[in-house]
Amino acid sequence: MSVPMLDSTRRSLGSYFTPDDATAFMVEWALRGNGESWLEPSLGDGSFVRTANAYATRRGWEKPRVTAVELDRATAASAVEAGIVAPQSIRVADFLSERDIPPVDVVVGNPPYVRVRALNDELAASALQAAESTMGAPMDPAGSAWLPFVAKSTTHLKIGGRLALVLPLDFTYVRYARPLWDFLGRNYGRLQVLRFKDRVFPDLLQNVLVLLADRKGETTAHVDFYPLDKIPELSGPELFGGRELKINDIVRGERVFQRALLSTESREAYDALLSHSERSLKRAKFNIGYVSGHKGFFHPDQNSVERYSLPHESLQPTVVNSRQLKLGGLRTSTSSPENFLWLPTGKLTASEEEYVMHGEQEGVHLGYKCRIRRPWYVVPGVKIPDLLLTTFSDKPKLYINDGGWAASNSILAGTLRPGESATDFAASWYSALTLLSVELEIHSLGGGVMIAVPREADSVHVLKNSVIRNRDEESLNQALCSNEIDTAYASGDQSIVALVGRSGCNAIWEGIEALSNWRKSSHEPKSLKAV
Repeated sequence: MSVPMLDSTRRSLGSYFTPDDATAFMVEWALRGNGESWLEPSLGDGSFVRTANAYATRRGWEKPRVTAVELDRATAASAVEAGIVAPQSIRVADFLSERDIPPVDVVVGNPPYVRVRALNDELAASALQAAESTMGAPMDPAGSAWLPFVAKSTTHLKIGGRLALVLPLDFTYVRYARPLWDFLGRNYGRLQVLRFKDRVFPDLLQNVLVLLADRKGETTAHVDFYPLDKIPELSGPELFGGRELKINDIVRGERVFQRALLSTESREAYDALLSHSERSLKRAKFNIGYVSGHKGFFHPDQNSVERYSLPHESLQPTVVNSRQLKLGGLRTSTSSPENFLWLPTGKLTASEEEYVMHGEQEGVHLGYKCRIRRPWYVVPGVKIPDLLLTTFSDKPKLYINDGGWAASNSILAGTLRPGESATDFAASWYSALTLLSVELEIHSLGGGVMIAVPREADSVHVLKNSVIRNRDEESLNQALCSNEIDTAYASGDQSIVALVGRSGCNAIWEGIEALSNWRKSSHEPKSLKAV
């Protein structure tokens, strides 16, 4: 008996099997007639084929004529043994390098969610080649394998055919997917995207959606977006009531799928505030902090400092993680640093040379980041930023770095533009406008954790300095010390009310609540309103 794919192998290949309700919905949408030809480019546990066979039987149709591809040999063997597919119908191969797949009426599947750079050289090369040869544009190697799966699947469809795939939410906003959106618009007469609050994969920390692409060989300039609580029941292949989004807007990088989750009132209030705001990039530039290469060695604890007599002038106060800032006030000068970066700037003392020998005995110098340095024990790129912005959080928190701390790569380091004041920038940042802009611009993992990256943080809107009405730093400081983040952002409500009125301010908070609930895949409303 064949052994099914182990969890560790599945993760390395980006393979996750599809739950029954998602499978049934996609099959019932895609399968429309007797004996249609069917391609599943990543067979997995065969749930789509099983469901398609059962659905066809219920309709009194012949079973679809299946061509299945599966990279993992054990998984493919299990599907054959279980009678899901015939031996002659399955290919144990890399779908992205297969050339002689016959044209089909339907493609349905759940492609792998794995970074191309994480694949072996052969698979990575076939992924990049498949993407470029089908879309006519090179693929960013930082992208994921699901993208070439979508593009190549399209080439195997007959004119008039259709495609249904489970894809990560990243599809709606990542830069490397923009050429794919253009490609889809040029190859299908109708595109639909369904996003669900209920997770399609309950055990997977990944927000997903369903792409339905119909009428291969035609073109369209828009996509119909359906934000739904759960997977709907179909009475036919048509879905109605979607929100029409322009593909050109997606290609330009606008967060139209996020905006579509807002009410009309929230969108109107937000748009009205945009004329009184500016991108944070205009006033400050955010970057990733330094990479130590070995957290324990380069951030010595007190015992190590005393044991090796590390000199005070070589110990730079630093932020190692966001938790260090959790209950701190607005300014780092009011807190005592918990961590230090060992950063020798001149000739090593005898005790520091002993510390270096200790690091080499522990093999620290053999790590990749250290191995490429000269000398290996000096961390490069250490700067003292003007601002600190938390990276992994429910809502990002901004701090004024007047304490002169360095920032590791677990935090974003902000450098003010010439003439800009950190106090003014903080007052502009802490408003509901910024918090709604954060929800629109900054991506998150499944489960609701925001991951701020420099490009997204730079895109966040902040109120212009000229419209700030309330500069009560003490109240803002108290809110941050108590970790009352909504209260901190509500400190800007006086400015917003002056611009769009109390109802407009409430609409902004309602928009924050709506996007926060979607981000967390939660149906539990939170009390967010103008204070």
